[in-house]
Order: sequence, then structure tokens, then C-alpha cells
Amino acid sequence: MSTRIATGGRLLNKSNAVSFSFNGKQLRGFEGDTLASALLANDQMLVGRSFKYHRPRGIVAAGPEEPNALVNLGQGDRFEPNQRATTTDLFDGLEAESQNHWPSLEFDVGAINKHLSRFLPAGFYYKMFIHPRPFWKHVYEPIIRHSAGLGKAPKETDGDTYEHFHAFCDVLIIGGGVAGLEAARTAALSGAKVIVLEQTAHWGGRAPVDGGTVDGTPVADFIDALVAELSGMANVTLRTRVMGAGVYDHGYVLGYERLTDHAPEIAGPRHRLWRIRAGHIVTATGAIERPLSFAGNDIPGVMLAASVRDYLVNYGVSVGDRTVVVTNNDDAYRTAIALTEAGLTVPAILDARVLPQDSALMT
Repeated sequence: MSTRIATGGRLLNKSNAVSFSFNGKQLRGFEGDTLASALLANDQMLVGRSFKYHRPRGIVAAGPEEPNALVNLGQGDRFEPNQRATTTDLFDGLEAESQNHWPSLEFDVGAINKHLSRFLPAGFYYKMFIHPRPFWKHVYEPIIRHSAGLGKAPKETDGDTYEHFHAFCDVLIIGGGVAGLEAARTAALSGAKVIVLEQTAHWGGRAPVDGGTVDGTPVADFIDALVAELSGMANVTLRTRVMGAGVYDHGYVLGYERLTDHAPEIAGPRHRLWRIRAGHIVTATGAIERPLSFAGNDIPGVMLAASVRDYLVNYGVSVGDRTVVVTNNDDAYRTAIALTEAGLTVPAILDARVLPQDSALMT
């Protein structure tokens, strides 16, 4: 059972509650939530179905690497399929629907496919749907078309507007964590024209979640001071909610900026495409945790350890009162410590290594 807890929630404005709907059900969250964190806070663990066998799927991650929590957003000319709940900022009146099921998420007729999996191996359709030939147009093709894809295709003309422009700089930095911000400061002090792109709405990356100090200063205060210093430099451009979408030859980079996704009431274009020519490109995008392989690792309730920590610290959401941590490295111990400090129970830590390696976390 996932729930909102009293502690944590550094990104939330708990004085401003917002309402949203998921599959027609009215739920509540806070300003600063993502759709994923708000769903977990309302104990909505099941968010979708797998493509072929319609197996139940839950939220796995807390960022753009999320594979399961893909939803339909909006209605009418604002409808958009296949949007990640983990990167969708919550706003009042948001409407979301889960995908790839019928008639409902909880009761999906397509789930019968998992019981027929031995008869539906990869590529079976190349032989099965050849004969008899008259069946192709009137039987096979309609069924395949109905089953294909995840989200629904929009039926109305897009009601939003978009823009693009060109930008030039000496140094482009993709990633607004501590490493990216420090690189920007060093380049800017040398006189270079610098652009920093951060895909989330917040600076600092994972550092504020994990805490600690930098030169004796709490890491959150260090980041705030660094961002304030960079904001005061005329040769530095800082942009949040911008993803480095592609790096090409000769210093050409595409950036995808979400301007009003988090506040649709604001007038103006919804998205902006950056076409950037940079003398040098620094990628400070950090690392993405890889999941472990074990039986049942794809069912709702199984999440990346770092993401569990993100939801706990950033949004004050517990993904479970009792959490078993499975790991093959030291970082997951941070999650166990964070859960315990929040008053939650960690009944076991299963470490795949013969002996955990010595580290600061183990002493």
C-alpha cells in the first residue's frame, strides 16, 4: 500500500491542494507533485497493462526512464497519448486515463492472453495470419488494428501552438546537477557564452535527495547559491524543463522545452524546439539505475531503489509500509536508511554480492 506520509515532500507546496482525475476517478494531490507521485499518494499502484499479454504494470521509476506509467492526457483538441506520468507535472483539473485495456484497468479482457502465452510465441502471426486469404481483410486486419499500439490516436486537430528558434553558444551543458552547474560556472568565469539545459523543473539532480555537504555547506544551500550566482551572469542562460533531445555532428543539438504543460492556463506556445550550435558540449546527465532480473520483477510494487528514495524525499510518498530492498551495490542502502528514518519498516536487505564492498555507507 502506497500513501502520503507526514515527513518529506521538499518539492511540494502543501498549502495548495489540487484535484485531478484518473480513469474518471477524482483524486487530490499538491502543487509540486508529478502525476506519478500523486497516484502513488492515492494508493494507485496499478497504472497500466503490458502490450501483448496485458499483465498488470505499476510505476517503476521517477523520471523519463519510466517504462510502464504511460497515460492519455487531456480531452478533445488537447488530447495526447503515451505521456509519462513520472514527467507530467500535476495541475488542477488534469485528466488522465490508463491505456491498453478493455473494458477497465482492473478488469481487462485482454489479460486472457497471458494464459495463452504458450500458443502466442514471438512471430506466430507471420504464419497464422496467412491462410485463409479472405480472412485477412475482414477478420485478421481489423483485430490487429484494434489491438495495435498503446494509447489512442488523437481524433481532433491539435489545439496548441508550438515554436522553434536558433541559439548559439560557446559551451552547452546538458544536465543541471551539481556537476553541470559547476561546469557552467567554470566556463562562464573564463568569459565563454554558456547555455545550461535541465530536463526537470529543479536544479541539483539527485544531490538534494541524498543530502550531505559541499565544502561544509548543506548541498541544497550550495545549489541555491550556485544557481543564484549563475543567474547573475550576463553570459549564462539557464533553462529548466528542457531535454537535450539529440546531439549531432558539428556541435548541433536539439532541445525540447515544455513551456506550459505544467500550467495550461498560460497563453502562448506549449512547446519550444531549440536548435543550438555549440562550440563545446558537456553532457552532465548522470546515471540511470538498472533493474535487477528476478521472477516477478515486473509486477506493481517493484520499483528502482533510487526512485523509492525520490518519492519519499521529494514528494513525501511511501511506496509501502514494509519494503524489501534487493541490491547488488551500496547505493540501495541509502534507500533503506531513508525509509527507516521516515519511520517505515525494511524487514530485509537482500544483497546479491557475496560480501558488500567497504564504503562510507557501510561504516
